[in-house]
Amino acid sequence: MEFGYFKKTVMKKTTKCIPIINKEGVPIGFIKRFYKNKAERILDHIFDEFFVNVEVMDANLNTVVKATENISFRSMYRSNWSIECKEKGRLIFEDKTKIKTNPTMRFIINDTTYYLKKGFADKRVRLEDSKQTIADITYDKIIPPATVSIEKRQGDLTLHLIACLYYIFMLRE
Repeated sequence: MEFGYFKKTVMKKTTKCIPIINKEGVPIGFIKRFYKNKAERILDHIFDEFFVNVEVMDANLNTVVKATENISFRSMYRSNWSIECKEKGRLIFEDKTKIKTNPTMRFIINDTTYYLKKGFADKRVRLEDSKQTIADITYDKIIPPATVSIEKRQGDLTLHLIACLYYIFMLRE
């Protein structure tokens, strides 16, 4: 079982690196939000959370996971991201939310469908496939800077990929 945590930033639009720390207090990576160009940054400040692009790096600042939002007319209704993962290759992360109080995201790796789900008034977000819970993600308080804890129970997904998926989920919430 792996464990990692990071602190939510006070400002959602910040592009600074946030350390991901393991149980021993050693940084195992960094997570940050980025904009592809200046126009994206300006539009994002005008329209709240219009573009969400996330990059996760290892302890040596090498990019491990990079998620960029796909922009199209279809994605105006339901967002989706193209994720480049060093270990898993390319995958698509889609918003499947039907009711805002129960957000759900979906992605597929090697014919296995994973869901990132949050229940109504629940502090816990679950990453699960059709059979089991892969990881539990919790936060200690609503007001920033909250500590987000990732507890990976099983599976072959990396903590970096799980952190990236949750960070996108958190910014879109």
